[in-house]
Amino acid sequence: MTDSFSRWVDAAFDHRVGGPEWYWGPELDSTWGALETSDSITVDYLRQLFQQPSCLRKYSLDQVAQGIWFLIGEASPAQPSYALIRSTVPLEARIACVRSIVTFFKEFVSVVAPGPAKADSDPFHTACYMWWDIFPCWGGANCGEQALHRACLDTLAEILAIPSELCRLSALHGLNHWHMHYPNEVEKMINAFLNDTPESATSLWAYAAAARHGCAQ
Repeated sequence: MTDSFSRWVDAAFDHRVGGPEWYWGPELDSTWGALETSDSITVDYLRQLFQQPSCLRKYSLDQVAQGIWFLIGEASPAQPSYALIRSTVPLEARIACVRSIVTFFKEFVSVVAPGPAKADSDPFHTACYMWWDIFPCWGGANCGEQALHRACLDTLAEILAIPSELCRLSALHGLNHWHMHYPNEVEKMINAFLNDTPESATSLWAYAAAARHGCAQ
């Protein structure tokens, strides 16, 4: 891990937890703004983070959750992930970054959050559940090219296949939103999940059945 990437990770995650979050105060300029990263560097660092999530083990899960909201969230004052939908960054690099999210969920989320999903009570679970809700690419106009949309859908399909309730809930929540623009793909994907998963085998069956039509709450 290079020094510059390490500093970037610390700038995103090494903060106290609680409201108001650090990024609504002067720390945004003094820590994040001081990095002076370009969109291309941001996409590359996001990809590295997703591919090497072990670098987050030194932070608490609450800190990781706060960092997810900062890096991924559309309401973040810095909006780093919006670099993923900017055509000034090569499409291949943006697609590679999106595809690396599978590794983050498989090697980090499923490991640190085993058992039932607690999206209503645990900050880390909530952040993972909301990942695709706050992600800048959601299938609509002005949010990336068709190829980037395809990469997101393929990524969601792989996350849905991870044997982790939180990973699957995150993917289903995302697909619920993607149904607006890609109904056929979403219905096919979730139908396959339901056909391969007996109702008695998962507490997510009813949620999946609703998300299949974009109706999950």
